[in-house]
Order: sequence, then structure tokens, then C-alpha cells
Amino acid sequence: MAGHFAFEEEKLPDKLNFSVWLKIGRYALKEWPLLLLCLLTTIFVTFYDSSFVPVMNAGAIAAADSFPIAVNSIWEVSLDVTFLFGIRVSLSYAGFLIAMGVMIIIRAFAIWAMFFYQNIISMHIMTRLRRDTFRKIQELSFSYFDKNSSGWLIARMQNDTASIGDVLSNTLSTISWSVFDLFFAIVTMFSVNWVYSLVLLASMPLVAIIVPFFEAAILKRHRTARNAYSHYVGWIAEAIDGAKTIKTLSIEQRIAQEAEDITEDIRRKRFRASRVNAFFNPLLEMISTLMIALVVFLSLDGSLPKEFSIDAATTILFIGFVGSIYSPLEGLAETFSEFMASQAGAEKVMQLLEAPVEIVDKKEVIEKYGDLFHPKKDSYEKLHGKIDFEDVTFDYGNGIEVIHPLTLHIKAGTSVAIVGETGSGKTTTVNLLCRFYEPSSGVIKVDDVDYLDRSLGWLRSNIGYVQQTPFVFTGTYRENIAYGKPDATMQEIRDAAKLVGIDEFIMSEPNGYDTYLRDGGGQLSQGQKQLISFARAILRDPAILILDEATSSIDTETEKEVQKAIAKLLKGRTSITIAHRLSTIVDCDRILLMDTGSIIEDGSHKELMEKKGAYYSLYMSQFKELSLGEQLDAYDSQIAGKEVKL
Repeated sequence: MAGHFAFEEEKLPDKLNFSVWLKIGRYALKEWPLLLLCLLTTIFVTFYDSSFVPVMNAGAIAAADSFPIAVNSIWEVSLDVTFLFGIRVSLSYAGFLIAMGVMIIIRAFAIWAMFFYQNIISMHIMTRLRRDTFRKIQELSFSYFDKNSSGWLIARMQNDTASIGDVLSNTLSTISWSVFDLFFAIVTMFSVNWVYSLVLLASMPLVAIIVPFFEAAILKRHRTARNAYSHYVGWIAEAIDGAKTIKTLSIEQRIAQEAEDITEDIRRKRFRASRVNAFFNPLLEMISTLMIALVVFLSLDGSLPKEFSIDAATTILFIGFVGSIYSPLEGLAETFSEFMASQAGAEKVMQLLEAPVEIVDKKEVIEKYGDLFHPKKDSYEKLHGKIDFEDVTFDYGNGIEVIHPLTLHIKAGTSVAIVGETGSGKTTTVNLLCRFYEPSSGVIKVDDVDYLDRSLGWLRSNIGYVQQTPFVFTGTYRENIAYGKPDATMQEIRDAAKLVGIDEFIMSEPNGYDTYLRDGGGQLSQGQKQLISFARAILRDPAILILDEATSSIDTETEKEVQKAIAKLLKGRTSITIAHRLSTIVDCDRILLMDTGSIIEDGSHKELMEKKGAYYSLYMSQFKELSLGEQLDAYDSQIAGKEVKL
């Protein structure tokens, strides 16, 4: 974990990326019926707030001037109301109350519907984005995960998708609200008095200068704060994943200080953003207050021609219009800021969704076998297990070749072990076989057919891969063992567990195979986790079994028992075992010794020992590290027992 992790900042966008938002906007358009409903409710509510209520109140105030002089009862009061486009309507006081009451009830329902369905839209967008990003992750090849950390992916799938869902639903609603609010206010203003309308709009150039200036400053600081928070999420993921390492290194104090530095950095950046915002809102309030003062002054001064003068009711009406103009403008500016503040996250989500899938089947292969999510298993041929590498080379995209022209032929049913120093190419070779990566050149054939001519699903459904680091899912023992074959019977699950010697332990648990494992099987030893992964691979009955340092986390005694079980399992099945301890692979039909991406020795344990080459030297160096008793046992079983002539 880098000490300056919290303070590294990514390049922030300085202009709106319309192409990204148009792509993201497709997720919102899928909710068009709800968007249309929200639009209709927004039109009604903004009409009510910016036009209906102001002119109705103005009519009521004007009518109040004639009471009680012109009428004897309040119910005799007549209101003259001027609506949009100069439409004049006369209402009785009872009609006024009824109209206001009905509109208030309808507005309340419209507001409820608008916010309710707006939240539904946000949830639907977020859910679709998370579903699509997770599906994309299943399609991506190993090379993508070599370049992107789990913290980065979690931040995209969790925080950014939620932010985008909120931004799309809220800002679309805010934009439509602000636009129609402004439209109804301006049209109503000009319908009442165009001179005072122009007076109010005279301040717009000043607002047009001030708002972008402050919004740009606020935006920059908010984006910086959000960027720091995004890094914080990635840092947390690393801190949790590396919790054991932190404790073994006894650096808890250092990590706690790092967390304090990061959170303080976020607090400081958010404070800077709120400080600019604290100046912005009062400035707009001051301008709007000055415009109110100007309207009141002109209405009382009498300097305007008589035909343009207004009464008290109209003065109050225009005072209300000041808020109806400035609030939408401020809302539009904030909406722009929200888009910009969320743009970095939107770009990263689209970067994930549009990431090229490097390992993908050809069109004709998909037509026959289906894809990973829609396999056509009826078309799957039986895999026998013959493997051929023909002049295969590979590099990780940096031009540095890690597998040199490799030619290797493995007969079906052969047990092969690959040994060598770290970095010799052992794991890369089996990763190429599994099509986690594809050769830079050359051909890999399975059962005499180029494996690119058959589907990924077909290949991997026939391969059992037990990794060095076992992974246990949250769930029961039954679910974990049957993870690759969910339709397995209980008898099949127990048979697999018995074969690797973990059935007795599972049955001793309180609920047997229905015992629930939490937190990735945190209550299990590393060896027990590995035995579960063995049982999981065995249950699928794969034609090819790959064991990648699979017994390295198991103690010596357990390993002996597992080796006996594996020996039965490997009979008649093609297997590739990557091992560091050579004692575990002496029974394999063939042993390949790799060095810097090439096979330098190939033969049985007996043949390679008698050759006294690199394998012999490696074996003897490990032999010398054994205790005297272990050396005697090893000599009896692995040298004399194999009739090795030294």
C-alpha cells in the first residue's frame, strides 16, 4: 500500500463529455414510460408553482381592495385572474377556494408520484449498470485483472453506478423542472406586464457571468473531493485484503495513521468546496433581493408611464417572479455541476463496459456452441484429453516473450508434472491451455482440433483447475463442493469429499454438509479449504485435471493421504501438476523441467534422475533439506523404490 495513496489524483475532466452521457443516457431511456410520467407531473407542478398560484394570489389581493367597500359579503367577492397568454377568468370567492383546493390535492399527488418514480428510475438504472458491469467482468480475460485492482472495480460497480443512477434520475428531473419553471414564469410575466418583465430579465447577463464562474470553482473542488473519496474506497479494499499481512508486519499504527491522513485529506477538500459554495448562494440572494427592491421602487416611484404602472397585487406578483427566475437558473447550474462531478465515474464505468474482451470465440463457434452465458451443451463433443502445443509463444503484451517456441505433445490419460524455478513459465503454460490467455503465435490443439475452433465453455467445462490459493465461497459445504455442478446429488458430493478425505471432518460439523461457512471459510485451515477445492474439481469429473501447487498449503501427513486419493483419480485421466516439492510428482508419467519459458528436460522421474542433469540437481538440493528419517523414507520410496540407478 502506497504511503501517498490518498493524495494521488487522476486527471479530472474540464468539459462535459456528451458522448459518455449519451451512452449512459440509454439506461435512462429504457425507463421512458416512467420518465414520461415524471415529465407530465413536472409540467403540472411547475405550472402550479410558477403560474397558477402567483396569478391566483394576485387576483385575490386585487379583489381584497374592493372588500368590504364594494360588496357586503366575502362570498360576493369576484376575482379577475390573468393566466398564460393573457387569458382572463372571473371567479367567485367560492370558485377560488375550490380551484385552489383541487389543485393543491392534485399537486400533492403529483409531487409524490414524481419523487416515487424518480427513485424507481434511479434504482433501475443503478441495477442495470451493476448487472451489466458484473456480466462484463465475467467476460473479461485474465489480462484485464492483471492491470486493474479489485478496489478499482469495486469502486466502479458500487459507488459510480449508484452515483450515475442518482445523477440521471435527479438531474433529468431537475432540468425539466427548471426549464418548465422558467418557461411558465417568463410567459406569465409577459402576459401580465412586459415592461416589468424586461426589468427583471435585465439582470440575466450579470447572473450568466457569475454563475458559471462560481460553479466552475465549486465543481473543481467537489470533483477533487470525490476523486479523493474514490481512492479511499480502493485503499479500504487493499487494507481489508491485506489485513493479515498488516498484522504479521506489525504495522497497524502506520496503517491507522494512513487512514487518518486520507480521511483528513477528504475532509479538507470537501471543506474547500463548501467554503466556495458559502459565498455563491448569498451572492445570488443579494442579486435577487436587489431586483425585488428595484421592482418595489419602480412600482412606488411612478416614473414609468401610466400605462405601464402596476398595482400592489401585481407588484407582489413580480416579487414572486424573482424567485421563479433565479431558482431555476441556479438549479440548471447545479445540474451541470452534478454531471461534471459524476463524469469521471461515468467515464470509468463506460471504460469497464467497453473494455475489449481479448479472449472471445469466433462467430461460427458461438453459433454452434453458444456463448458463456447461453451454452449449447448438446453440441459439446466428448473431450478425451490429448493436448498438443505447436511452436507456441506468448508475451503479456509488453513484447517480452515469456514462453519461447514451445512444442509439447501429451497423450490422453497421461499424468504430466511441470517443475522449475519461479518465473520459468509453468503457470503461464497451463493458463494458455485453459485459454485464460491465448498464444502470441503457434497453435494449441485439444483432441487434434485447434482449441480456437471450439468454445471457451466447452473447454473449461472439461477442465478441473485446483489453484495454489484455495477459495471458499460464503455458503454451506454442500454448496461449495457442488459450486461447479449445482445439480449434483448428495451422494456424488459425499463421494467426492470421501475421495479427498474431508467427508469425516464435514460430518463432524454441527449440521454436516449443511453447515454454513461465513467470510470465505475463515474458520477453516488452509489445508481444509484446499481439500474442499479438490472435492469441487473432482465432482465435475473433468477430462483434464490441473493442479497448480495444489498441495503446497497442506501439511505433509495430509498431503500423503491426498496423494493416494489423487493417484486413483488421475488414472485414465489427463493431468498436469505444477509442483515445487518434487517428492509429490515422482509417480507422474512425465516430468517437464522448465527454465525461462522453455522445456529443458522431459522424462520420467527415473529417467531424469539417471540423466543427472538439472532435474537431478534440483531433486538432490531438496533431498538434502530433509531430516535423516525423511531422507531414508524418500530414498526407499523415490529412488530405490523407483529402481533409479545412480
